[in-house]
Amino acid sequence: MFELKLEKNWYDAMYKRSSVRKYTAAPDKAQLDRLGVLCRKLSWQGVTVRMFKGPGFKSAIKGTDVYAVIVAKRGTPMEMEGFMGEALVLEATAMGLGTCWLGAGFYPDIINKNVNLQNDEVVHCVIALGKAELPAPAHKRMPVEKLCGKTEEQLASLGVWQKEAVLAARIAPSAINLQPWTIEAEGSGVAILERSTLIKKYAPLDRGICMLHAAVGAYHAGREAVWKKVEGGYAMRA
Repeated sequence: MFELKLEKNWYDAMYKRSSVRKYTAAPDKAQLDRLGVLCRKLSWQGVTVRMFKGPGFKSAIKGTDVYAVIVAKRGTPMEMEGFMGEALVLEATAMGLGTCWLGAGFYPDIINKNVNLQNDEVVHCVIALGKAELPAPAHKRMPVEKLCGKTEEQLASLGVWQKEAVLAARIAPSAINLQPWTIEAEGSGVAILERSTLIKKYAPLDRGICMLHAAVGAYHAGREAVWKKVEGGYAMRA
């Protein structure tokens, strides 16, 4: 599970991306073709990623009518939806596009009709894509010590790949920026675990996004992550 060929340019993209709600235009044909190729690569392990152009957004998104839909087979861990979807987000960011995860900013009836949703499938989120109206807002994230329980000095004493994984996980986006996870970095691994929040609907999907970030951070340091289910979340060795 969570097997995916990572790309080197996703590392810089993590630190550039931000949620964009206002766009100057939809992606051009060359960009759509490139994203379409990636969608096919991301469509496995219980998830299908599909691109659409047309109605579907509520009023919060302006200037684009292009979006990706994450369709999951029922029973697939929601973390997988976030993991694969964020890969698309980072590739789009590397291409110079803006993106926004939407859990409530779309019309489910339109989306479900577009994807011809089956009884054994579910859609929790879509991703808006377009040419961003700049400047984009800066990241606002919890301090590392609050998420990981380690000071900067303690973090520096970890293996290089662990530190990169923790820092990358910290900046992952989440619903209303709740960051519903705890990061553990001990011994030879890094774990992304549940953290109690008031809004739990999207927490597993958000953890999947965070896991992709951690994997990209480790990959930047020359390590490829292998994820394993553990109590309260997932842990990786690299």
